[in-house]
Order: sequence, then structure tokens, then C-alpha cells
Amino acid sequence: MNHINSRRTPYDDNYETCERTYAELRIYSDDMDPRLITRWLGIDPTEASTKGEHVACGMGRQRVAKVNGWFLSSENVVASRDLRRHLDWLLDKIELTAGKLGELQNKAGLTMGINCVWWSATGSGGPTLWPEQMVRMANLELECSFEVCFFGEEV
Repeated sequence: MNHINSRRTPYDDNYETCERTYAELRIYSDDMDPRLITRWLGIDPTEASTKGEHVACGMGRQRVAKVNGWFLSSENVVASRDLRRHLDWLLDKIELTAGKLGELQNKAGLTMGINCVWWSATGSGGPTLWPEQMVRMANLELECSFEVCFFGEEV
């Protein structure tokens, strides 16, 4: 990675305004079994769900998966509150299989993208990305979405 002196925000694993964060590659398919995606990419997911299967969701509830899902997440793997570290880890994993990922992107009924989750510790602030992470995602033709939660002080 290039060292650029003008960076306003160097890596900071203690990122003060962040409570917790992670990045996740999400692949959804109407008809491609997650085990096939695993074999195709040669990467084990951190989680997968099969269409029709009962899966746990928030607060211990169960739901039925409407599509097949394959997920590779940095949650509980990368010990940093700097989202860039999580993206770097994820991109390091999936860039090794860029050609296979590109082939998957062209399959009908399949969608994929990177989802970043970021919880504010203070009710303000937000994650930072460098051009390096953005270029890597663009080279893989992956969209990036964010879930940002601001809880602020309790009343």
C-alpha cells in the first residue's frame, strides 16, 4: 500500500468513535447452493444458509431463508475498531480468487456485495475509507453498503 503523507486519518485500531465494526462479503442466489459457492471460490464462508432452511436472526428469533446465502465476515476475526483493517482482511481473502468471483457475478439469479457494519461509540463520527480500499473493491466490481448505528447517550 502506498504511504501518502497527506492522510488525515491513519490506521487506528482503537478508533475512538467506534464501538465495533466488521465487513462482510454477501452472496445471495436463488438456485446456487452455498456449498457450490464454497467449492467454486475455494474459500470457506463464516456463515451460510440454504433456501428453505430455518435460520436464527436477531434476538433469538427464527426465520426461513428465502434465498441461498454465502457470507464471509471479519466479525470476531479481526480485532480492530478501524473498518479499513476489516476491509483489508476481507479483500486479501477474496482477491486471491478474483477470476472465480467475476465468473460468479455473471450468473443469473446471483447478487453480491460488501456490507460494512459500524456502531458509533459516542453518537457521532463515522468510518473512514482510503482510496486503496475503494480501488480494490472497484477492481473486483463489488458494490459496498454501510449499516451505521448511532446510539448516543441514554436518556
